[in-house]
Amino acid sequence: MGSVAAEPKSEQPGLDRPFDPIVVNRASRGARWPLRVVLLNARGGVRLGGIARCLSRYPLNRASIILLCESDWGTIRTGGLEIAAELAALLNMSFAYGPEFAIRSKRGETCGFLGNAMLSAEPLEDVRAVAMPIAERWMRRYARKLQTGRPSGLIARANFGGDMLTIGVAHLSSRCSPAERERQMAAYMAAFPPDGPAVFGGDLNTTTTELGSLSAIALTAMHIAVNPVRYRSPQPYEPLFERIAERGLEIHGANVMGRPTFTFSRLIPTRMRPKLDWLATRGVKPVRRSAAVVPARPSMFSPRVSDHDFVVVDIDR
Repeated sequence: MGSVAAEPKSEQPGLDRPFDPIVVNRASRGARWPLRVVLLNARGGVRLGGIARCLSRYPLNRASIILLCESDWGTIRTGGLEIAAELAALLNMSFAYGPEFAIRSKRGETCGFLGNAMLSAEPLEDVRAVAMPIAERWMRRYARKLQTGRPSGLIARANFGGDMLTIGVAHLSSRCSPAERERQMAAYMAAFPPDGPAVFGGDLNTTTTELGSLSAIALTAMHIAVNPVRYRSPQPYEPLFERIAERGLEIHGANVMGRPTFTFSRLIPTRMRPKLDWLATRGVKPVRRSAAVVPARPSMFSPRVSDHDFVVVDIDR
């Protein structure tokens, strides 16, 4: 295993530029097509053991690519664990971690990082972080807790059986309008390679509205009860999908359309849950009927490991 930086670095302090990614490559696992792609908002990774157990079971096992949103690095809530590094070591995979924000303690000391990650069965190349616009309302709420950084996604490449595949992951803000999420996606996709085989995924927070306050969240919950289809099929209300399509990426085939991916509790009826997490592909073929949404719990009676479900699809050349 290569060396891991003790602390992500940025050339300048302040909320002005992304941190440099941390990359640790391991020997090739000899992954063969079709490849299995798994996406999860890990909710920091506070239930790392449960996430690992989920990934050991069908249909999440034998993943060649794992995309993680909300993957913490050294935070108090995870007991100081570097979630992407821990999970990659358990699965014998290469990984890239892209810190978005540093968290500071009451004394002003850096005590952890929030970010996204990608794990790969093959070594990762040309890894880079892509800065995205900061949602104003988000900053007003969280700036006091943060020290440096900004919203950012990751882009990398990996060689699977002689075929180079571009891999991307991003986490968009829920505490902003659909128009602001479109701006975030436009900035990310401007840096995404315009051609060649690719897979992209992330928690895109396609709430179709702005969850900027408790009253807004309560109002949205009421709207879900009245018009649940809107929140399971948000494409007409979220222009970010147009930015994805402009880069030649296709969501159909890689997702179970209309199937929600988020819930606070298993007690919430499926029809009342929104679809927030998405995969998109280009130049590869989603294997028919392989797309699935998998509950984020190791077994029927286990507690959930995240408030988001797993999204999975197999892709072939």
